[in-house]
Amino acid sequence: MNKFRYIAKIIKYLSIFIFYILKTVFVFIPRFVREFIRFISKRLRFSITFKTTITYTLIFSIILFLLGAAVISASGFILLHESNQAIEKNAKVINNLIQESPELPQEKIKKYAAIEGISVIVFDKDDELLYDSGEIEQKTGPKIDFNYPLIRITPSTSLDEYLHYETTVKLADGFGQIKIAKDLTEERYYLVVLIIAAVCFIILSIIIMVIIGSKTTRRMLRPIDHMTRTARSISFGDLNTRLDVVDSHDELKEMAETFNGMLERIQRSVEQQNVFVSDASHELRTPIAVIQGYANLLQRWGKEDRAVLDESVAAIKNESDYMKELVEKLLFLASADKQAQKLEMKPFSLSELLDEALKEARLIDSEHTISGDISENMMVNGDRGLIKQALRIFIDNSLKYTPAGGIIKLNGYTGSQQTMITIEDNGVGISTEDLPYIFNRFYKADKSRSREAGGAGLGLSIAKWIIEQHKGSIKVESDTNQGTKIIIVLPAWLQAGDGSR
Repeated sequence: MNKFRYIAKIIKYLSIFIFYILKTVFVFIPRFVREFIRFISKRLRFSITFKTTITYTLIFSIILFLLGAAVISASGFILLHESNQAIEKNAKVINNLIQESPELPQEKIKKYAAIEGISVIVFDKDDELLYDSGEIEQKTGPKIDFNYPLIRITPSTSLDEYLHYETTVKLADGFGQIKIAKDLTEERYYLVVLIIAAVCFIILSIIIMVIIGSKTTRRMLRPIDHMTRTARSISFGDLNTRLDVVDSHDELKEMAETFNGMLERIQRSVEQQNVFVSDASHELRTPIAVIQGYANLLQRWGKEDRAVLDESVAAIKNESDYMKELVEKLLFLASADKQAQKLEMKPFSLSELLDEALKEARLIDSEHTISGDISENMMVNGDRGLIKQALRIFIDNSLKYTPAGGIIKLNGYTGSQQTMITIEDNGVGISTEDLPYIFNRFYKADKSRSREAGGAGLGLSIAKWIIEQHKGSIKVESDTNQGTKIIIVLPAWLQAGDGSR
């Protein structure tokens, strides 16, 4: 029972020791390493290769240290356990030798102690020394001080360490004590050799880790160096260069593809911006030239010539109105491109909006036959003002490019999930070649879209943006001299009781 209690104490104190070791390793050391790296990084600039190698080397070193400590502790425990078993066996053998002889068999005990490398001391019942094998020098009195009747390690007078054991023995005149001490020099030698081997192994492993880790990290990060050089070679005026993703098969490939996609979007935006600026400059150049021409005309002769004055004022007013409309459209599209154009989304009656647009078209135009077939209770969720603006753009185009006496139809239909609006005319139409480009900014077909008709080529782009913002679609059916049909599809707003949202 005492033996198990002693082993339990050993396990308890060993567990406490291991707990504090682990706490130091996993709490304080990582915190110290993290603060140290942060301190160094603020003052020195290191490459990713260096940081990665140092980080993983530290982690690898800590793991090796823990493994080495565990192996050494386990080896020490095994050696101590084996010595414990051996000294208990020695005690039993000596006890048997004493029991087999009527007198104390000193020669046998001495020979056995010499073979086993132990020191044996025998006391009688009065603690008087009966026998001392002589391997360990002792002072007077009991040769070795024992406070516990169990195995323990204590420093001797020569500052060496011994494993001590004591037990009772039956002598001729009563019960005495056998005290045995085993020198642990050999075991300590094994442990020292093991510690030296472990330290050498850890140091060698760290050196190999640093060498292999730095080379591996540098090889893994080589595509990043290539990306950096390629990115430096890209300028705003030359966006055609792309990163090579052939040799990448991991996250770096995804990053390169993302970077290439970003370059493509930037290139398209720059090209669109250049075209936009060029077309806007071209559109503004003509009215400015006209205004300057009429201003010069007024300066020379307009003050005395009433006809020249009236003509100049009318022309300047027309061109100013055109420039105002153009600038407003440009500002609208610029706001839309920056996603700053706000939509006030709320349910409203599309039927009422179409009736309103139909009445306004009839009021401002009397040269065409304008008719409509509009279903009742057409509801959509959207910005009423913007949708009305888009309808006006399509209706104005039909009025401009349909000869006097022509027919324009505005129809509206509703379905279970969608509403459909059609604007149809029998005007000049749009050629098949021009049809795919009519929604491009500043695009003008030779016949169907001309400056004389007053268009700047931005209205259809604005209308298309408005419809798309309402998750709708536009389809155009037209051909030269065959008229044009615009089909607009918008999501219907389902009211309560009809599977409403």
